[in-house]
Amino acid sequence: MYLLGSVNKTWSDTFYKNLKFVKQSPSNKELLEWRKQGYMHTSMTGSMYDNSNTMPNWVYEISSNFNLKNKTYTIYKMDTLEIMPAHIDHFTRYCEIFKIPKNKVKRAVVFLEDWRPGHYFEVNKKGIVNWKAGDYCIWENYVEHAASNIGVEPRYTLQITGHV
Repeated sequence: MYLLGSVNKTWSDTFYKNLKFVKQSPSNKELLEWRKQGYMHTSMTGSMYDNSNTMPNWVYEISSNFNLKNKTYTIYKMDTLEIMPAHIDHFTRYCEIFKIPKNKVKRAVVFLEDWRPGHYFEVNKKGIVNWKAGDYCIWENYVEHAASNIGVEPRYTLQITGHV
């Protein structure tokens, strides 16, 4: 199950565009599966700036809209031609840290900027485009989702992970 909604856009800065993002690699199992499906891209994920780094105050303001415990945050950047094929998140490390079962975990993605041509998000086989900054999607731990950027500008989101 997933839910679409919107939070008030409380941020005006775009400092997130200049963060030191780190590329995330998919697992070998995921990569093999995606190759079998025909994905031959060299970049199968975006880049992340996670909460091991300092987050701006507006990240916490946004997250107050979600009734989740032990929230973690990642600002996620997808450059042109980066894709994240359909997958279900593992949450392995999160569950280890907070000693909870995976079925309690939820993830929200908040769009930090208005939709631009070529930006795409999919949840539970439903394509989502034309979002506004502050729109979000939150889903249960078992929901399949995907993202891509075939546009000419980077796509920025805030991921919030927590549990009920």
